[in-house]
Amino acid sequence: MKTKLFFATILLIFGCKSVPKGQQIIVGSGGGITGIWNEYILQPDGQISVKNSKVDTLQKVVKLSKSDTKMIFKKAAELKLDSLKLDSPGNMSYFVKFSDKDKFDYKVLWGGEKTPPDSVKKFYKDFMGFVSHE
Repeated sequence: MKTKLFFATILLIFGCKSVPKGQQIIVGSGGGITGIWNEYILQPDGQISVKNSKVDTLQKVVKLSKSDTKMIFKKAAELKLDSLKLDSPGNMSYFVKFSDKDKFDYKVLWGGEKTPPDSVKKFYKDFMGFVSHE
């Protein structure tokens, strides 16, 4: 009985681990005839802000729950962006970037001839779903 309680406690402690403070996810798109880029930035506290290339300020969009925030960061890590190495801009381009200050900075950019795996496109679409429900 004590063993089960111990393992349940350990799982609870590690399951509630928060997202490291230096990490962020940036998802965006831009180009086209206007050349405008929009970047949606998710911070570890769940705040999503938008940055438009025509405006030099961040505007808060939505604050996600802790569980949604952890889930998005976990899914971003599962994409293994470090191994994709895709930089294929087009007229209208899309990107997913996952970084942690000085530790890592992975970005996948597409819109041209080459496209990322479906998992990256699905992540982009799912992330933008959180933004559109402001």
